Amino acid sequence: MFDEPVKEIMTKDVVTITPETPISKAIGIMDENNFHHLIVVDKKDGKEEYYLVSMRDLLLASNPEEEVRTLMYKAHCIDEDTPVLDAVCEMVESGLRAVPIVNKYGVLVGIVTDYDIMNRASKSKLLKDIEVKKLMTRHPITIYEYESIGKARALMRDNNIGRLIVLDEEGKPVGIVTEEDILKKVFKPKRRMGAGDLKGEKVPRMGQPVKLIMSTPLISIEPEASVADAARMMKEYSIRGLPVIKGDKLRGIITRHDIVKYLADLKKGAMIEVEIHGELDKDVEDLAKRIIATEVKKMVKHAGKIHWIKINIKKERDKGGVPYYKITTYVKTPHKLYVGEAKPKGSIPNKLEAEGEDVGYVSEHVRWEFIDILKDSLDSVLKQLEADHDRLNPKHKKERQPEEGIREE
Repeated sequence: MFDEPVKEIMTKDVVTITPETPISKAIGIMDENNFHHLIVVDKKDGKEEYYLVSMRDLLLASNPEEEVRTLMYKAHCIDEDTPVLDAVCEMVESGLRAVPIVNKYGVLVGIVTDYDIMNRASKSKLLKDIEVKKLMTRHPITIYEYESIGKARALMRDNNIGRLIVLDEEGKPVGIVTEEDILKKVFKPKRRMGAGDLKGEKVPRMGQPVKLIMSTPLISIEPEASVADAARMMKEYSIRGLPVIKGDKLRGIITRHDIVKYLADLKKGAMIEVEIHGELDKDVEDLAKRIIATEVKKMVKHAGKIHWIKINIKKERDKGGVPYYKITTYVKTPHKLYVGEAKPKGSIPNKLEAEGEDVGYVSEHVRWEFIDILKDSLDSVLKQLEADHDRLNPKHKKERQPEEGIREE
């Protein structure tokens, strides 16, 4: 997954500027090329040093004729042969959304941005199985369409975000306003916004409503859509975030950064993707997820590497109509498929047959309570992993037998 060298996905034709470039010109270059970042090349003593300036940085400018050196920052460069997923981790750790790519001599050969990562992510088989609702930010920051552009800019700055979902008076999402909208339509508009633009009233440009500059109709995605589809839409429409909407209700927002960070977390082993089939009991959903997260960490400790985990939750009813749960946990490691099953009716442990797989024994326990059944299912797999770990990694070597004729005290 994402193991090709980063040079395979980088943009090779790099547009650069110098530290002396006026901010207004940098904005013009970004606007013309639809860029969000520019590499600044500073030549010192015959060597080139690389810096970055972003569109968000330019929003901080008080004077558009200032040089970009006042806002540029040192870039973290990545070698062109670095695997893509490792490059993603470096981007996240450095806090950057664009990185210069250099060859073995340290010479600039390209740039990789989160847009390039989305292009690759849209084709990922892994992300096709992940739903948007797992990565989205719930309760995103919003603004009403009649509130000011100045307030929108302040909310973006204060919360370190690049976009706000715009709501109508009834609280329904109707548009989105981004830092790019403010730059292009307010700070450097093709037709200058000024006093008198709002029905003849003398309203300063930053005091005008966000409705005037928001993007509409809203491009959105549903919670059940795949993350790969979200990446594809962001690439196709050249946008950085998608409101997540069900019906006419706002459920959250997913951004390029959410997807990039998710990929980095997978690489670092900070999370193992757990597929849950069947609905968790709403009354215990949060507790169940905490239990799953805790037990998965224990499994990783003993297994070393886990390919995937699936939890099947099946709700049934006995002859008297009383509901009960049957939960089966599947854990796939590089060498074995482990299966743990728990249900409220005891049975003789049996062995599942799977073609080409060494399948662990299924442990079944009598439990009625949902949480207890979940714990038993997970614990069954954990015990199997512990047993295999101890078998393959004995704590003590077999004691040396005394040689014949030699007495040991």
